[in-house]
Amino acid sequence: MNKIYGDRWEIIESLSEGGQAHTFLVNDLHDNGKIKYVLKRLKSRKRIDRFEREIKATKKLSHENIVRLIDYDLSSKKPFLVTEFCAGGSLSNVKPYWKESLPKAFEIFEQICEGVIYAHNNDVIHRDLKPDNIFLRSESGPAVVGDFGICFVETGGARLTLLDEAVGPTSFIAPELEDGRSKVSTKCDTYSLGKILYWLLSGGKIFSREKHRDKKFDLKEFNEDTQLGLGWNNIYMEHVNRLLDFMIIENPDKRQDVDIIRILFKTTRRLLEKEFTPISPDIKQPCVYCGQGYYLERDGNNFGFQTHRSPNWRVFGCNKCGHTQLFRVDLAEKKEWWEKSEE
Repeated sequence: MNKIYGDRWEIIESLSEGGQAHTFLVNDLHDNGKIKYVLKRLKSRKRIDRFEREIKATKKLSHENIVRLIDYDLSSKKPFLVTEFCAGGSLSNVKPYWKESLPKAFEIFEQICEGVIYAHNNDVIHRDLKPDNIFLRSESGPAVVGDFGICFVETGGARLTLLDEAVGPTSFIAPELEDGRSKVSTKCDTYSLGKILYWLLSGGKIFSREKHRDKKFDLKEFNEDTQLGLGWNNIYMEHVNRLLDFMIIENPDKRQDVDIIRILFKTTRRLLEKEFTPISPDIKQPCVYCGQGYYLERDGNNFGFQTHRSPNWRVFGCNKCGHTQLFRVDLAEKKEWWEKSEE
């Protein structure tokens, strides 16, 4: 006979074993096993604070993009909690059906953001966001945020975590949380979400700290052999890089909160899907007229127009068909787009 917890939860099979708990797929004897659930059993009562934290957080978070808590028992010899079973598995284990579909990857990211924003609005900071802790209710979603075991909950200003407790995965953790440092804010989750967005769009690539601009990790994919000689496989991913610049940044004071990131993300998604040109002197622009060449900067004095009070003109001509683009940089709001980066 299978082992039963709380006179209700019948073990079907073991799912995984983490550092703090065993995880099992279980039946609910109260409904004749019609629906499957996940039971997490604590290994040692010495770490029951994590269970208490996860239960306290999940109980107050009722949202379609957050894993649902079903039952728990902290008083038994082997404390446990029960959550919904997400049949699609975690993002880290499921077949990446979004890999060849940007819209699907964007949809997953938006769903994660919705869950995290709801948690923040209810005074819960996850601190452990990573693909392992994002689950899919079915093979095609939706995505839900789970495993709040090391979250930070504000309860009248009181902390529910040890100040010297190291938290989060090193590849996704915000720098201010490394080595058990205790500067906790919602922007810790912003950093991790940036890493998750990059992970979704890069086919699962992981890097430490703030390296998304390095040629090795740049989403545009550096390639000197592209057909047009542009130097990148996909220059439009620069729009994503600019969003990540607000997220994957060492100083938390320079990061944006997740609710702002959600707004900026909608703009990024539109720019990328419609292939609007990312303006940068460091990125060769394909010709929008012939589609076979790219624009080179030209001498504006050779174009026969007179300037008034020396406006800052930039003139570009296609190296194949001669199509010309004119810009008045002095009128641009984003003048920094025209500044060459330092190599």
